Amino acid sequence: MENVVLISMVVILVVGIFSQWLAWRIQWPSIVIMSIAGLLLGPVFGLFNPQEALGELYSPLISLAVAIVLFEGSSTLDIREIKGVSKSVFRIVTIGAIIAWIFGALAAHYIAGLSLEISFIIGGLFVVTGPTVIIPLLRNAKLSPRIAAVFKWEGIIVDPFGPLLALFAYEVIKVINTEGLHADYMLTFFFSAFIAILLGLGIGLLVSFMVSKGVFPEYLKSPIILAFVLLCFTVAEVIMHETGMLAVTVMGLTLARTKRYLSSIGNVNHFVENISVLLTSTIFILLTASLSRETIAEIFTWPIIGFVLVMLFIVRPLSIWLSTIGTELTKQEKTLIGWVAPRGVVALTVSGYFAAILLEDGHEGAALLTTLTFALVFITVCAHGFTLRPMAKALGLANDAPPGVLIVGASSFSIAFAKYI
Repeated sequence: MENVVLISMVVILVVGIFSQWLAWRIQWPSIVIMSIAGLLLGPVFGLFNPQEALGELYSPLISLAVAIVLFEGSSTLDIREIKGVSKSVFRIVTIGAIIAWIFGALAAHYIAGLSLEISFIIGGLFVVTGPTVIIPLLRNAKLSPRIAAVFKWEGIIVDPFGPLLALFAYEVIKVINTEGLHADYMLTFFFSAFIAILLGLGIGLLVSFMVSKGVFPEYLKSPIILAFVLLCFTVAEVIMHETGMLAVTVMGLTLARTKRYLSSIGNVNHFVENISVLLTSTIFILLTASLSRETIAEIFTWPIIGFVLVMLFIVRPLSIWLSTIGTELTKQEKTLIGWVAPRGVVALTVSGYFAAILLEDGHEGAALLTTLTFALVFITVCAHGFTLRPMAKALGLANDAPPGVLIVGASSFSIAFAKYI
């Protein structure tokens, strides 16, 4: 048993990093290569199934990995990045997310054939894009800073709210369908979300204060902050499932705000970023290799394909164009943002959780959730991964400027050299 777990973990790590290198070498989106690698290892050739090999460790490992990646993304956010498009970003992560939730739920009901209850749960989950998919795509696409900032902020801010929307819909349905439960039951949901926000804010401020006072030695700073991230996520999850991502996002945003004044916190990002690259690689291998052949076969049915096409060509563009009316975005920017919305790790992991609890509650249609989610994830990752850069070039939104030169220091020589070049 120990050898099986050991071999599985090593294979996942090696294949994940090799997929990142191969993607860089052939200039393909890394997410696509990782997804294909996982499918080949798991359902195609049946070499191994990570979920069976890791057992009870499987879900916690993925959850903690997602927490670290989400923290890394939120801690790198700088409000100055969205100067000039802040109104658009706010509209997209609020009004746009709600529009996408409603129309996505209707598409799941009328096209995929799910019940309205399940549709509104999965519709809330499908508003997410997330740093695990959008940041690797942005790294390859080399977009102009303005449009890249919109994608980055949307992915990171909406990521924790998608599962919360799904959880909110589930709690509402539970109140409606269960005798003895009243609207007061919903107070627990809102209270738990509020506690998660306070927890993330409190831990973020505590870490900033301790760093400013020199409590941590330099060589322990990154590991200690990482430990606080895992602690923040776990405490929030114990309070209420699916609130951990909200807590670590708030913690990351708090540190992002304070690192402008504490340069040593900014140095931690290099450490966490390297871990995030490793974790992103392994998460996709874990998830795709754990899929069954039956799940893959179910994708090629008209209800599933039709649902994905509606999400791609109707729901996403509609939510962006409606929510950004009267904002700073140009028609070209709205067109690109309305096309690109890859789903990723959060959608896959959380849909599995809701599929399990809905089946326990007697909703037989929930068995289709994993297939529906993987179809949307894989098709959007491939479609947007291969088209983002060409479409950005065609719309004049790609950054084709050559790399610049960074000069460190302000000596007379460096100033004269800077003027010369």
